[in-house]
Amino acid sequence: MIHRGKEYRPGFIPEDVYEDYIDIAYGRGEDLRNTLLWKDSYERGFVCPDGYGKWLAFACDGKRHLFLGTFDEEKVFPPEEEDWYDYRERMFAEADRKPSPQAVDILRSLYLDGRNGRPDPRLVRMAKDPACLKWFSDYWDYVRWNEHGNECSLSEVGFEGFADCILDPEPYLEYLLPEGDETDEGKILAEKLKLLHRRYA
Repeated sequence: MIHRGKEYRPGFIPEDVYEDYIDIAYGRGEDLRNTLLWKDSYERGFVCPDGYGKWLAFACDGKRHLFLGTFDEEKVFPPEEEDWYDYRERMFAEADRKPSPQAVDILRSLYLDGRNGRPDPRLVRMAKDPACLKWFSDYWDYVRWNEHGNECSLSEVGFEGFADCILDPEPYLEYLLPEGDETDEGKILAEKLKLLHRRYA
């Protein structure tokens, strides 16, 4: 670092330089104890932003004042613990980018995650039924093809949305079998949906 025209490398620094940076860090810095850089041999210390996206770190061992160096944020602060909501949103976004079989597997895993609350026993059966998972995947492939990339996000569907296809199939049968514009793939999906509905009704 450069302070008042003089360059300082990691190591011992004069007390007045240390004190100057305490003033610079006021309101913007962080106690060194709250960082990954803290050592038991230090008596005190702090970090402050360098103005270029990194952090300057300082410590005092009781006798000497130290400049520890310039560090990236991930080297200074522990990662924030991801809560359930943020994890779900990240995984939904990941599912939107994945091929349909992997996307459905992500939704299945999210639904069965213990943090998601108490699951519906029927949906648990579907989550363990290869025929259901295959149908969900094939249906989402069909939706992606039919909507030309304008389909909704899987965060709006969730595993419950796919399960609803089986429990209440009429709207989805109308989607798969549009009057006067039916496709072979839509007909196949519709027949399989009817079979799954009878299994879970």
